Amino acid sequence: MKKMKKVEVIIESIYTNRLLEIFKEADVTGYTIIRDIEGYGSHGLKTADEANDLLSNNYIFTVCREEKFERMIEKIRAFIDRYGGKCIISDSLVLLHSKDSQQV
Repeated sequence: MKKMKKVEVIIESIYTNRLLEIFKEADVTGYTIIRDIEGYGSHGLKTADEANDLLSNNYIFTVCREEKFERMIEKIRAFIDRYGGKCIISDSLVLLHSKDSQQV
């Protein structure tokens, strides 16, 4: 197992590519996107049945090493300040494939 940071971001779908640029700049190459999520927050109820995805939210998460996390955290903070959304950060243990754990 490897200690890593889990970064979870909920944002309006129109800003997804901007967030992924921050990941790319920090050399974070793996992530998962769950599109059209529903929830209630500071902007009211967001439903997944919108006619287009301009008003929907996406959930994007990644796990990365501490040094990559440190490279992007202030950019994510500025992103959230500008575009809104939520960012949840947690310490995680990642169970690696046998071949990957030999390389660590």
